[in-house]
Amino acid sequence: MPQVTIVPTGERFAADPGEPVLAAALRAGLNLPHSCKGGHCASCRARLLSGATTYPTRELPAGITPDEAAERFVLLCQAQAVTDITLETREMRPAPDVEVKSLPSRIDRMERLADDVMAVFLKLPAVEDLRYRAGQYIDFILSGGRRRSFSLASAPADGKMLEVHVRRASSSGFTGQLFGTMRAGNLLRVEGPLGQFWFRGDSPRHAVMIGGGTGYAPLRAMLRQLLAVGDRRPLTLYWGARTAQDLYEHDWLMSVEATRPAFAYRPVLSEPQAEESPWAGRSGLVHEAVLADLGADLAKYDVYASGPPAMVEAIRHTFVERGLPRAQLFFDSFDFAPDTLAAMRKTDNP
Repeated sequence: MPQVTIVPTGERFAADPGEPVLAAALRAGLNLPHSCKGGHCASCRARLLSGATTYPTRELPAGITPDEAAERFVLLCQAQAVTDITLETREMRPAPDVEVKSLPSRIDRMERLADDVMAVFLKLPAVEDLRYRAGQYIDFILSGGRRRSFSLASAPADGKMLEVHVRRASSSGFTGQLFGTMRAGNLLRVEGPLGQFWFRGDSPRHAVMIGGGTGYAPLRAMLRQLLAVGDRRPLTLYWGARTAQDLYEHDWLMSVEATRPAFAYRPVLSEPQAEESPWAGRSGLVHEAVLADLGADLAKYDVYASGPPAMVEAIRHTFVERGLPRAQLFFDSFDFAPDTLAAMRKTDNP
C-alpha cells in the first residue's frame, strides 16, 4: 500500500491501490485543497517531489497542461500513487465555524426555476443544525455509496432551510428522479458542508463574481449573505447563460442592483439569437465580457468563478496570464458525475 508524505507539514497517510490521493487524504482527516474532484478546476494541484503516480485513463486530466505535468505537477483528485510518493502542497485549515456532518433531510418543497432547473428546499431534523459558509456544497448520499454534489444556493442568514439548484442531466438517474418521481416529503441523506469556495471577507479589493448556468447558485449564496450582514464593498456579478430564460433570477438581481450601493449585475448570453424577443444586453462568452470590462490591472480584484469546467478552465488560464494573482482567484467547477456523463453520452449516441 503506497505511503504519501506531505511537504512541508510532514503528514503521512496510506493510499489504497487505485485510490485517488485526495480521497485517501480526506479519509485520513487531512484537508488538502480541492473543489470539483473531477480533474477540471486544478484546486488540488500539487508538485510531485518523489515517486510515481498515474491517472485512471493514463491521459492528463483537463485541468492540467502538458507543461505543468512536465514540471511534475499532478491533480490529486485524479492521481493515484504507484509507489511511495512525496508531495508539496498546503493543508487547508477547516473553517472554525463549520463541521462536516452526515444528516437525514426531508424535501420541503420543489420550485421550477427554468425548464431544466429546479430549486430543491431541504429541511433538517429540528435537533440538528448545519453550520456552513456561503459558497460551500453538500453531497447527496445515494444507494451504493454514490454521491451527487450540489452547491448551496441558500446562505447561513436564510435560516435552517437548505436550498440547492439542480439542473436536469437526463431523464434517468438522480436529477431525472428529482424532476420526475420525487415529491415533497421524500427523505434524502446529505453530507456537508464541503469545499473551500466561500467569500473572503477580509479583503478590501473589489470582488468580481462570474457564474455560468447553475454555477450562479454558490455566488447567489455569497450575495445573500453579504446583503444580510450589510456588507457594502464593491461587488460585480456576471451571470453567463445560453438564453434569457436561463437567467432564472434576473428580476431579483436587477432589484438588488437598484437598491444596493456599489453592486453591479451583468448578464451575458451566449446564444441570444435563440430569443423570441431581441436581447439588448451583452452577448458572447462571459469570461471575455469580464476581461473587456476590467481592463489591464486585474490585481485590483478578487475573482470568484463558478460554472462549467470549460468556463472555469478559461478563467484560470487567461486571467492569470493577464496579471491576476493566483491567490486572488477562487473557483468551483461544476460537472456531472462520471456515471451521469456516461448515461448522457449513451442517450446522445444510442
